[in-house]
Amino acid sequence: MKTIVLALALLSQILSAKVISATYEVSYGIFQTMGIADARFETREDDTYSIRIEARTTGVAKFLTNNRIETYESHGHIINGVLIPQKYIKIRRTDSKKTTKIYTFDHPNKTVWRESIQSDEWDKVKNEFYAGEDVLTLFFNFKNYLKNRQDRAFYVIGGNRKDGRIDVTFPKGDSLKEMKETLELDGGDFLKVILNDRIFSSAQGELLINLDSGGLCEKAILEDVLLFGDIVGKRVR
Repeated sequence: MKTIVLALALLSQILSAKVISATYEVSYGIFQTMGIADARFETREDDTYSIRIEARTTGVAKFLTNNRIETYESHGHIINGVLIPQKYIKIRRTDSKKTTKIYTFDHPNKTVWRESIQSDEWDKVKNEFYAGEDVLTLFFNFKNYLKNRQDRAFYVIGGNRKDGRIDVTFPKGDSLKEMKETLELDGGDFLKVILNDRIFSSAQGELLINLDSGGLCEKAILEDVLLFGDIVGKRVR
């Protein structure tokens, strides 16, 4: 399961709360529910934060993926209401294998270091590109970009492997109407996120997202995946 889809479902404008948590159910065409993602965002009095997402397969998908579980974490500081990451961690594990990647930000020198850990193997290299945000902090910082609603590109750790580029657009007119019909929702904010990366057979990874009045994602759809239709993520609590 390509869990960046679930990570993007954590768009939030609420940075004043101490703890925010949400659970998302992910379904895929004829397979129906294929996974659950639990998310937690915490801020502390020393102006530090942590974000954690654990996504696990369920049902048939759990059997087919050998009980695959993915965990994504971001840790860092809050400066003037903006999340500045120090570490971004990605862990993927099954019943037979575990891989870990740790990205450490050196903002003054505009460098990100990448550690890869698998079984007894360990490697640390300079990442191919620098970015000031990771994919989790981008979407929690998104409140700063909603004000003018201008289409733009972002570059983040955890985005596509080449340069981390993610494009965000705000549909208008007929495009907005069509998105509302696709998501089967009318209220809130609507935006399209293009991941610029192949997710399953979705060439660019185009994600349709609806935000509620509090800034949390109500529903997200990755369209036209493989032969079975759309991947749908919906908040259940």
